[in-house]
Formats: sequence, structure tokens, C-alpha cells
Amino acid sequence: MFTATNDPDDRRLLFSKQPVFGRNRKVWGHDLIVRDAPWSRGSANTTPVLPFTKPQNREPKQYAFMPGHVGDTKVMIPFAEHAVLKKAPQSLPDGYTIVEVHEVEAPVKEYLWALDNLKKSYYQLAIENFENRPGSEALLERADFVKIKLPGKTPRAIMALLEAARDKKCMAIATGLENKKLFEAAQSLGFSYFQGAFFKRPDVVENRRLTANEATKIELFNLIEHGTPDFSRLAEAISMDASISYRLLLFLNSAAFSFPVEITSINHAVVILGWEQVKDWLRMAILNDLAPKEESKELMRLAAQRSNFFKLSAVRSGYRADPPDRLFLLGLFSLMEPMLGIPMKDVVENLPLSDDLKQGLTRENKRLALWLELAQRIETADWPAVDKVVEYLHLNGEAVANSYYDAHVVMHSFFGAGSES
Repeated sequence: MFTATNDPDDRRLLFSKQPVFGRNRKVWGHDLIVRDAPWSRGSANTTPVLPFTKPQNREPKQYAFMPGHVGDTKVMIPFAEHAVLKKAPQSLPDGYTIVEVHEVEAPVKEYLWALDNLKKSYYQLAIENFENRPGSEALLERADFVKIKLPGKTPRAIMALLEAARDKKCMAIATGLENKKLFEAAQSLGFSYFQGAFFKRPDVVENRRLTANEATKIELFNLIEHGTPDFSRLAEAISMDASISYRLLLFLNSAAFSFPVEITSINHAVVILGWEQVKDWLRMAILNDLAPKEESKELMRLAAQRSNFFKLSAVRSGYRADPPDRLFLLGLFSLMEPMLGIPMKDVVENLPLSDDLKQGLTRENKRLALWLELAQRIETADWPAVDKVVEYLHLNGEAVANSYYDAHVVMHSFFGAGSES
């Protein structure tokens, strides 16, 4: 299960999926940036059918494992003019897809007709890096959203762009929000949606102690991480926590596994799957329960994706410097600082981890810190930096791309279990 295909036609393109938040700080959608995607480049050589879609079946549920779509959130994808003319966006589900276009001056009438057809088919349009350039008025008239990059602009320039968008009843998305200060500024200016790495920046409270609930979850990690556990004691501890038991059993009985019999307990799962597999799912369930706040949910999903991505990339690349299980834990705990609001140096003191792993999480271990750098560079679509880190770690580039995609599938399977009828 969850293995990459050896079919060369099914190789995955590396992608970055960046969350977009509403004013309520809940995830509203995702911006999907696919590396070297022919539909977003200037090249005329492109196919209108994207490689990760199933255009023959337009039911939204069929797109659940598409890297841009999670649950019922929107997905924004950049398309070049030639791809729009070839109807490439129509291979994605209408109602969920926002087509991002460049702010071109004096667009040709064929292009405007193609955009009109998208609107008639219930797709929405967004203008990337909106600057209100002369000659682009026809695009603004058709747009539902404009994306305004805040860094480098004065408040007066930003307000002028917002006014231009509001005159056409467009909603504005603030981008480039790399810290909480920029996010708060965008809120005060009246933006509707917010994109950037600000949500990964912790609101750290010095000397904050773990709550009783957090301490209980950490104790469960202690039971798991010390060799082969006492399964009866572990099962008893987990059974006392209804939310963890529910999440784990719901996932194991979902379509992702399709077991012929229903799994009814942790012990039953270990008999069928083996402890090594169950351990990873259990770790994810515990950490998910450790992050109950709405703004922490995206962090938890990202941590779950990192953990599986690191482990799969190492195994498929023949990486030997660190065991895969250590890399799984590195990814899983990598966002504990913003999740808990506790400095990472204090977080690791409460976790049952090796000294190497603790030093990796605090970035004192440079080799392990490179894995965290790899994840961050992918998440920000910094492709040249990704190539450098892949080279430093002696990883296989194709294995990295396939592993990132497969890790997303695993993450969506886990968090999507039970959410669809």
C-alpha cells in the first residue's frame, strides 16, 4: 500500500501546496505550485489533461488525492495563456478550482473568450501579482480574486490596489506574509484572505509548561518509543483516550486499507499490520490530538506529510546516514514549536527522543537540519534551493518527487478518513 509506481509515465512532478487562510484563521484553500508544469510555463508544448486528474469522472470525491485538493477547500493553480486556450483547466473539477492568470496587458480576444467560457463553467479566476497595469482592465473585469504581494510595497500603494479590486467587486488575497507582523498588517488593511509562512511562526511563551492534556499525550509517546511496547498497557492507555482511538480505528477501517474484516482494537491492528506500521499511524493520531486548535490543524497536516516524505525519500534513495524511523520522527515533531507555543529547546526535553534527534529538531545537528531545510524549500517552491539540498543529502531527485506526492496521499488518507460519505 502507498508505494510508488515503476511506470515512467506515472512519475510525479514536485509541487508546493501553500495554505490560504480566511479572516477567521481557518484554511480556506490552497495554492498549488507545480515545478516545471507545462500548463504554467510559457512553452506551447503542453497537454490539456493534467497528470494527476481523472477528467473522465467529474465527481469531486474522485479528486481527493489530487495534490491541490483536500476536503472541500479551494485549489488555486497558475495557468499560462496557451494552457487556458487549450482548455487545460477544464481537466480539474469546477466549483473547487480557481484558475490563476498573469496580469497581461492588452489580452487578445481569443484569450478573453476562453476565460469567459471558464466562468460560464463555474470556474473562478484570480490575477497573480496584481499591479493594476494599464491595458489589463479586461482581466480585472473577469476576475473573482486578485493576489497582492505585500513585501516591498508602501501602505498607500497597497490601498490603491485594494481600491481598484473593490471597484470591480474582486476579493483580495494578501501574499508574501512571512511573519505575524505582516499578517496583522494585512488584516488591518482589510484583506479577505492571507497566504504565507506566518502560520509556521510560533507565538512562543517563555517558561510555559505543558498542560495536563499535553503531558498525557507525551506519556503515550514514551510508551511507544521505548522498544517493543507492552501492548496491553499501551492499548489500555489509548482506550482511555477516545479521540485517539477513534481517529486511528477510523483510518484503519477506511478505504485506504479496505481490509476484509473490521479492525476493532489496537491489538487487532498489530496482529494484521505489524507493530512497525501501526506505530507510525499511532504517532500521527497522538500528535493530531495534541493540536486541537483550528490554526494548528494545518501545522499537523504539514508535519504528517513531512514525516512520511522524509521516511519514503530515504528508503527510496538508499540513504544510510540516518535510519528511516528517526527521519519520520524528525518530520513529525518539526512543527511542535508553533503548535504548542513552546521553544523547541524546551519541547525536546519532554520528548522520548535520541540526542541526535533532539539536536536535529533544534538544528544543532546540521545533517538532520538539512532535511528540515529540504521540506521548507519545497513548501515555499524554492526549486533551486531544493536541488542543492537534494544534492547535499545524496538523494535521488525522482524518488524525492514521488515520495512527496505519496506522502501527501498518506496524509490525506489519514485526515480525510470518515470525512466523506
